[in-house]
Amino acid sequence: MIRWGLGVLLPAAIAAGPARAAEPGQTVISSDYGSLAVSAILQGWFAARFDGSYIDRDADGVVDDRDDAYANGHVDFTVDAARLVLKGNLLSPNLTYVFQGDAVVPGFLLDARMGFILPEDEGISTTISGGRFLPPFTLMLPRLSSRLETIRYPLYLFNTYGESAPARQPFAFPETIGRQVGLNVTQRLTPMFQIDVGVFNGFQHTLEAAGWADENDLKDLFARVQVQPVDDLLLAVDYWLGFPVSLDRAVDDDPATPADETHAASPFAVSATDPTWQNDTAHFLVVEAAFTAVDGLRVFGELAYSRQTLRTQDLGGGNPAETRADALGGWLHVGWTFEGLFAAGIDLELVARFDMLDPDINTPDNQMMRVTFGPQLFLEGLHSQIRLNYLANLSQTSRTPAEDFDDVRHELLVQLTVEL
Repeated sequence: MIRWGLGVLLPAAIAAGPARAAEPGQTVISSDYGSLAVSAILQGWFAARFDGSYIDRDADGVVDDRDDAYANGHVDFTVDAARLVLKGNLLSPNLTYVFQGDAVVPGFLLDARMGFILPEDEGISTTISGGRFLPPFTLMLPRLSSRLETIRYPLYLFNTYGESAPARQPFAFPETIGRQVGLNVTQRLTPMFQIDVGVFNGFQHTLEAAGWADENDLKDLFARVQVQPVDDLLLAVDYWLGFPVSLDRAVDDDPATPADETHAASPFAVSATDPTWQNDTAHFLVVEAAFTAVDGLRVFGELAYSRQTLRTQDLGGGNPAETRADALGGWLHVGWTFEGLFAAGIDLELVARFDMLDPDINTPDNQMMRVTFGPQLFLEGLHSQIRLNYLANLSQTSRTPAEDFDDVRHELLVQLTVEL
């Protein structure tokens, strides 16, 4: 059955917390030096898409097949994940590690994290985690790809359509969305109250092959407060302060003289004699709620606000300019599980989710919505899954004068997952 407790689904348990003990059916290798549990995730999907809009995307006065938003991408078979997960402890049960790699991802490495648990009392502990991993930011971002509530991430976390998609976020690239290099401390003060604080390298414009080194000296800061008054109810507030390097930086170094670097005049240098590049600023505030007290019912939701200051060079006089965007996003998910509907160990879940995103509340005609629903079949819990999701993606566009959701794109996704 798939009646997971919130303890399994909580971001702290999946992302920044200690490595979980082996799950039923997993083989654990133990030695005098520690333990090792091996698991794998194989995931693929079939996607069928079509554009339901009559929009002149080429602005040539003619609406034809070339205006189709899914040109050459209507039907796809995709290998989404071929992951290997190693986890366990070293020397002491309190010193844990997690490694996760994916053959589908360039570079293979996803997570490489060490953690140390300082137990203090029953239900009270401090966990220090360091390395590259998913911070416990939001309900969905830290989840394994095989343990999302639907096939796709929420819209505001990972905007994959729209006129300016993908939206800039203080996270990593889409194939490693949200992964950061840094340090996180999880303080469980009582069995009901938990605080997370972290410092991370932050958003990277380019994926560094040598250890994902930072692109700037400023770090991203993160905090999360979680309250769980009863086992089946969770409330949390997240805050992220990011300082990504401005996309408009201009460096003119001479590779022949690395010890005598010169910098081109840039409006983002602090001064003519100080070539330190200024940074963009990103604030994210997220409120979370999860409710699973009614047998079979699962309700999750988030409301997010962001303020991003982008420092760019204006096209007129080449002077520095700041653009501030205030955004709102959120989602509400409802799922109902029929346990053992066809046979013991085979569960059917019906899901529906509504997503919304306004990337700039002060700019008209740019809102986006997504409606997702469909059946999801689970065989032996999470270990074998067949998901069918229909997605209606609706967005406003400046190509038409009315502020209605005239850009409509449909997706039908079938995802197969095996978790060993």
